[in-house]
This record gives sequence, structure tokens and C-alpha cells, in this order.
Amino acid sequence: MGQVITPLNTPNKTQNFYPVSVQEWETKLLPFKASQALAMGGAVGIEISSNTTTGNLTVMGVENASGADFVGILQETIATGDADYATAGKLKAVWVPKTPEAEAFFTVAAGTFTAADVFKRVEITSGSLGLSVDTAGK
Repeated sequence: MGQVITPLNTPNKTQNFYPVSVQEWETKLLPFKASQALAMGGAVGIEISSNTTTGNLTVMGVENASGADFVGILQETIATGDADYATAGKLKAVWVPKTPEAEAFFTVAAGTFTAADVFKRVEITSGSLGLSVDTAGK
């Protein structure tokens, strides 16, 4: 279990998503969708196009569409000015969990996270940079 790094009743200073323990995660170079900007620490998932997986990763969807599963946390920024920005299949570093129990710090991007929300299901926010809490058990 991870340790609390933010004292009670103070704002969480975590930027996007970040592994609690790097021993629970491994770095892999994985292919990404063309022309998709994403900040470091963004949640990434499998790209679905016309109900088919493409083999590339993209921004994690708010609703977990069939097959569009969470893969990991982007370790670098993909910016529109990058030389390979428009290239499908460009390789980027991603933290991939070694087990389903791997823990990560996160930003609360929508709602208010309280003790009552611990162990509840939540959804990833639009843009993949945090979690939405108060989501009625999603």
C-alpha cells in the first residue's frame, strides 16, 4: 500500500498520474496514434478505429469502450511541435503496470475526493490527465 504524501485537508500536488512505486511498473516503448498531443503523466489506452484496434495507443477514453483498455502512464510529453507528431506508430516511453494492483498517484480533475471515495470506481477525465470522482460508482 502506498504512503500518504499530502497531509489531510491540503491540496494534492500530484501532476497528472505518477506511479507510487516504480518497482510495480515497467517502462516500455510503445507505438502511438498520429497527431495526438498529450502531457507527461497522461493515461493512455488502446486506439479503436471503426470498432477495430489499430495497434497504437492514444488518450484514455472517459468511458472504457470495448477493447479500449488502460495500458499505462505516458512518461514524456507528445507536443504538436515534435518532429514525429504526425507519425503513426511513433515510439514513446510508457509506465506499464506489472500487476492489476500497481498503484499510482493521481490528480483529482473533477469532483471532490474524500475518504468516502477510497476504493470506489471512478472515471478518467476528458484529456486523460486526472480522475473524476463523485461519478455514482462508475
